[in-house]
Amino acid sequence: MQNFTDIPSSRTLSDSLIEILNNDKTAISCNSGTTFPTTNQQVGMLCYRGDQLKLYQLISTNPDSWRLIMDLASGIDTQFAAKLNAATYTAADVLAKLLTVDGAGTGLDADLLDGQQASAFASSTHNHNATYLGITAKAVDADKLDGYDSTAFVRSVNGAGPDASGNSTLNIDLSSRVAKTGDTMIGNLTLPSATITGTAPTLTMQDTDNVTRKLHVNSNLMGFLNSSDGWDMYANNSGQIWTSNYGWLHDRFAAKAAEDRMNAVSTLNCYGSLNNQDALSKSGATLVVQRNCNCNCDCRC
Repeated sequence: MQNFTDIPSSRTLSDSLIEILNNDKTAISCNSGTTFPTTNQQVGMLCYRGDQLKLYQLISTNPDSWRLIMDLASGIDTQFAAKLNAATYTAADVLAKLLTVDGAGTGLDADLLDGQQASAFASSTHNHNATYLGITAKAVDADKLDGYDSTAFVRSVNGAGPDASGNSTLNIDLSSRVAKTGDTMIGNLTLPSATITGTAPTLTMQDTDNVTRKLHVNSNLMGFLNSSDGWDMYANNSGQIWTSNYGWLHDRFAAKAAEDRMNAVSTLNCYGSLNNQDALSKSGATLVVQRNCNCNCDCRC
């Protein structure tokens, strides 16, 4: 029904009874009709189009704009069924729907991250190059890492590090390495210097097709040991040399010199009688030959 009358304030209530009843019926029927009302319009008023079985609402005038609110022709139950079921409108349902559009480029802007404002985090372009070690900088060799010496960590060899349990299994080929004890190597070994330390250090040289000999140091003596580990030859710190066959060589040389001198004196070419009296004495490490000759010849010896 579209029979709305604008009642002036000068009329009495009794005189306006018919108009009031018509106005009430018009409002109750939502301005029902086969066309939209064109007079006495108010934004927000409803209009039920009986010819369409649709309910409209006036949202603006001049020009008039009517918005469809409900299509009763398709069935109200069908329209409500297409709406979100309140029983499924839960926090979990909302989260599941948000996850489908989550990620970079979605435009979603959260207020907090793990309960922190954005001001609590540094941007990706932030660095402390001027004060601390830069992001792309390289540190020199440090003495410790988090208070621990390097011996507290498992080293990575050829990119292989510890497993999930912290155990390190490294595949290292040691076939070409020499063990610290009980190993054998072939080829030449070049050393700028070497130190053998011990109370009686010994360097063993093994001839595989003959006897083994040793270079030995003990009691301020350095020399060679025979195959029975007895001294074969040694020198003391004063440069004196001893051998198992001749003893101290300086004594041997002195005795030999004395012997040669005696032989030289004994071969005099005299013409006459010769009475030789020899005496051998020692002065320190030197042997002295004393000879008294009584010659009766012309050689003036």
